[in-house]
Amino acid sequence: MAAGYYNQTPRRFSRRWWIARGKTPLWVVVVTVLIWVYADLEFTKTQDIKENVYLDLQTGPNMALLTENSIRVALKVQGNANAIEQFERTLKAQNYRLSVDISDVRIGLSRMSGEDLLSRSEEFKKSGLSIVPGTIQTQRIELDRMVEETVPVKFEYTGAKLLAQATHVDPQTVQIRCASRQWADIQKATSNAPVIRTQEVNLRDRAPGKPQSIKVPLLPQIGNVPVELDKTAVTVEFQISHATETKSIKLYVDLLMPQAWGDDDTWEKYKLQKFDPVQWNPEVNVTGSPEALEQLLSRGKDIEAFIKLTDDDKTPVDSWITRGVIVLFPPDLNVELAPGKHPEIKFKLVKQR
Repeated sequence: MAAGYYNQTPRRFSRRWWIARGKTPLWVVVVTVLIWVYADLEFTKTQDIKENVYLDLQTGPNMALLTENSIRVALKVQGNANAIEQFERTLKAQNYRLSVDISDVRIGLSRMSGEDLLSRSEEFKKSGLSIVPGTIQTQRIELDRMVEETVPVKFEYTGAKLLAQATHVDPQTVQIRCASRQWADIQKATSNAPVIRTQEVNLRDRAPGKPQSIKVPLLPQIGNVPVELDKTAVTVEFQISHATETKSIKLYVDLLMPQAWGDDDTWEKYKLQKFDPVQWNPEVNVTGSPEALEQLLSRGKDIEAFIKLTDDDKTPVDSWITRGVIVLFPPDLNVELAPGKHPEIKFKLVKQR
């Protein structure tokens, strides 16, 4: 009877049960603890990454990204604790930046989910983690093809009048790369041929009359459009005629029209529409000797500024006509517009009903 009693499995948490547990070999306890630890590490859990992560989008060599190239996101991931800890260490080592390859995305506008973007990150794929659906908003990605063009270089300077025949820029042209849409915008933005400008150099304190040479950095943009350059600087050889000063004056732009318009019904049929009235009174910088500039300021009425109208301007346009302002200074004064962007006016002739 007693033997049968002791052969029965003791009731859980009874005195006999606790005595039996105490007799369990130590190795069984150690293995049990290790199993618990391993199970905890392998247990799938959801966790927020404590820092914002930047997804740096990488395109192909002949592609241009027109939207943001770095997207800041807050990540919530799923996986075992060990993998999450390892991934956070990787992120910290990379300053919380992940490289995302989008070189196979089609040209044009696309919308990509956070899951799709992260699936293109080698670091994230290696982590074995998954992103919690809906954590990252769908992103707008727009790609364009890159174009390459040859553009002349323009030396920008102040403080001196140069001898044209002794001025040489080497190289005279550079190769630029930009998105095809950006190149189209560059061409539309001005009626003049696009140029790459150097940083402006003040030559006022340089000695006149002797050949000189300097290396000047190039500005990697045309207007406000950034471009890639195959050169970072050019060498300019020049010779100074005389030192100059620069003063700002205000112009009052007039119209120079075909003589026939004064006798026909052009102004009965058409009305001049201005894009911005302020453009018709631009301020410009004028360079010349100090004496010549003083005389110019006292003879403001002798300055002529106008745009030339032609019969082609009567052709209907959807946008605006851009025309450079022609400026004529008194011929007896050795002054000129300072190097740089010269004034332009946007207008159109609208047919009256």
